[in-house]
This record gives sequence, structure tokens and C-alpha cells, in this order.
Amino acid sequence: CSQPSQPACSSTRTAQLSLARSGSFFVAAFVEMLPAEYIAAMSKRDELRKKRQEAARRQQFAVIGAVAVLALVVAGIVIWPNLQPIGTIVTPEPEDRSLANGKTLGPADARVVVQEFSDLSDRLSAFATGAGRQIYDTYIATGQSVRFEFRHFIVIDGNVGGNESRRAAEASECANEQGQFWQYEAIVFANQTGEAVGTYPDRKLKAFAETIGLDTAAFNTCFDAGRYAREATADEALARQM
Repeated sequence: CSQPSQPACSSTRTAQLSLARSGSFFVAAFVEMLPAEYIAAMSKRDELRKKRQEAARRQQFAVIGAVAVLALVVAGIVIWPNLQPIGTIVTPEPEDRSLANGKTLGPADARVVVQEFSDLSDRLSAFATGAGRQIYDTYIATGQSVRFEFRHFIVIDGNVGGNESRRAAEASECANEQGQFWQYEAIVFANQTGEAVGTYPDRKLKAFAETIGLDTAAFNTCFDAGRYAREATADEALARQM
């Protein structure tokens, strides 16, 4: 209708209202005709749906809470060791390493090569037990054709968890970059207190570098960047091929 005031338009609106009222009445009448059991079943379905939705919301909140707690635990594991006091650092007695070349001791063309695959957290390492020193003093320092080589083989981390051994290995490679691998290895062994007990947090590994007189700025840059993370992995791969 172009003009709502026209009689035809008024008749149309009246008819629409009558249909709407009739439809509402029909729906109400239809619902009243439904069996009580059906209506009760519909109510139960609605109630079950609401319960499922509520359970889903509770489960979602539980998952979010669990993830938050796990994140806090992981953060604590990572951060806590570095918040602990470094404690007293044991400084080993200086030893003759004039025949050192990187991680090797002795002539490059030696007829006998002794390779040690070891974990710097392991108290049974050759130089930790004194066997390495005996080889050096008896054969290498006396000019015999023997060479001793150190290579990394991470064991402790895999056995008891954590990453102290791997971080110590990476730190030793940064010391090796400055020509001080054996001095760094000696101070690491001198400060062993147990396996995976917080002996070698990153701050302490950096303190070792300062104690033996390394360029700490260069060392820290090397260590923080994980510059030699692949070195230990390469040594481990070589050990598994033997």
C-alpha cells in the first residue's frame, strides 16, 4: 500500500494481526495436545544439554589452569637454579698443559691416540679420577708418541634429567675458543658436587670462566648464543659410530 491510511492497507494489517494471533493460538494449542511424557523428555534433553555445556566450560577452565600451572613449574625449573647463590668456587692447582692443542694433548702425528668420550658432570672422567694426568705425565710430557683427545659424550642429562652436562660441554667449547679448554675442564671437575643437583647453573659456568682469567665478555657472548651446541652432538655421533 502506498498510503497506510487507505482502507485497503488497514484491512491488510488487520488480517496479518489476525493470522499472527491465530498462529500463536495454534502453537499453544499444539503444545497442550502433546503428551506429558514428550514434554518431560524435551525438558530433560534441555537439562542434559545445559549440563554438557557446563561440563565443557569446566573442562576448558581446568585445561587452561593445568597449562598455567605447568608453565609456572617449567619456568621455576629453568629460572630457580640461576637464582641460587654461586657459592665458593674451588680453584685447582695449575698444571702443565704446554703440549695442548685445543682439546688434544700431545703430538699431532703420534703413533698412539687415546680418545676419551666423557661427560663433564661425570666424576669417573679420566682427568677427574687422575687417569688422564697419569697418561699425560707418563707418556706425553716425556716426549713419547702418544696423543690424548677429549670428546664430549653426554650421559648424565639422559640418566637423571636436566641439561647441566650439555651446558657444561658448550661452556668448555667457548673456553676452547680462547685456548683454555684444559684449564676450564680442570675447574669444572674441581667443583663437582653431584649429578644434576644444580652444580653447574649457567651463572656458575660463567664464573668459572672469570676465575681462570678468560675474556668474560667474549665467553658470555659465545655461551649465551649456544655457538658450540653442535660440537657435543657431533662428538656423540662419532662415539656411536665406533
